[in-house]
Amino acid sequence: MVDMRMTFIFIALALGALLVVGSSGNFRNYSSTREVAVAVVPHDKEYLGFTCDDGYSAVVTLGANSHLYFDAINVTNNLPEDKAVSIALYPDYSGLPGGLGVSIETEEGNPVTLAPGEEYKFQGYAIAGSVAPGEYIIPVNMYATWDGGGASVSACPIKLIVVGGPGIEKILLSGNTSGIPLKTFQKWTFRIEVTNPTGEDLDLTIADTIPAEFNVSPAETSASTGSYSFFPANDGGHGRSMPATKMEWKVTVRAGGSEHIDVTIFTRVNNGNQQEFTSCGDYPLNNGAEIKGYGIVSNSLWVSVECSGDDS
Repeated sequence: MVDMRMTFIFIALALGALLVVGSSGNFRNYSSTREVAVAVVPHDKEYLGFTCDDGYSAVVTLGANSHLYFDAINVTNNLPEDKAVSIALYPDYSGLPGGLGVSIETEEGNPVTLAPGEEYKFQGYAIAGSVAPGEYIIPVNMYATWDGGGASVSACPIKLIVVGGPGIEKILLSGNTSGIPLKTFQKWTFRIEVTNPTGEDLDLTIADTIPAEFNVSPAETSASTGSYSFFPANDGGHGRSMPATKMEWKVTVRAGGSEHIDVTIFTRVNNGNQQEFTSCGDYPLNNGAEIKGYGIVSNSLWVSVECSGDDS
C-alpha cells in the first residue's frame, strides 16, 4: 500500500514537471486585467499644494527694456499631520537668453516655513534688456522638509512672455509734401503716436526737434493725454540765427494702449524778412521723435520744395 502511494506521488510529480516544462516551452502571450482606483486631486489640494493654472504656476508678461515684480507660485501646507513644513524653490534659468534676468524667492536655498494649513506666495523679479520677444519657460523644483520627512516636487513651471518695448510713429495728417513753391506760407499737422504692447503702464517722455524754418502753433496743438512743452533749442540761438524748437511730451501709456499728440507747424518769416522756404530742396519737418531712456526713435517727415529757374 505504501509502495503504491509512493508510486502515485512520483507519477504526480513527474506529470507536474512535464506540465511546467510544457507551459514554459509554449508561452508566447499573456494578458490580464485588474481594477485600479486612484484618487486624483488638483495640485493645490495635494499635501504640498501649489498653484497650477493651464500648466503654469504663473504667466508673466513684460516688455523689452523693462522690469517688474510678480507672484511666482502659491504653496500651501496641506500635510495630514499637524506639522510645519520648510519649503525652498529651485528654479532652472538655463533656458533664458542673455539680456533676460529672473530671480525667485528662496532660490539660494533659504527656505520659508509654513504652519499647518498656511499658504505662502513666493515672489519673483524679472528684468529684460534688449531681448528678442518670445516665450520662455522656467522649470521649478520645490524641496520640502518637515519633522520626520521630506519631499522633492516638480512644481508647474513659470512662463515668461517678453513683448517688444514701446513703439513710436509719426504720421502726417495734413499739408503739402512736394512741389512746394519758394517763399510761400505753408502749414502742416503731424501726429506722434506711442504704443505700449507690454503688460504694465509706462511713464514715457517723448522728445522731438522742429527745425528753424518753422514755428509751432500752440493753439492748434493738442495731446490725447499727458503734458507737453515747446522751448527754443540752444538757449534761443546765437546772434541773428533763429533757433530750432524743442518739444517734450510726458505721458503715461496704459498697458496694451496708445496715446498721441497732434502738432501744427508753419513756415517762419526769417530774420531777413523773407518767408521760408528761401531755397529749394528737401526739408525735414522734424527729426525722429525719441522715447527717452529707451533709445527708440520714430521715422521723420520730409517735404520737397520746388526749384524755380533761378534756383535750380
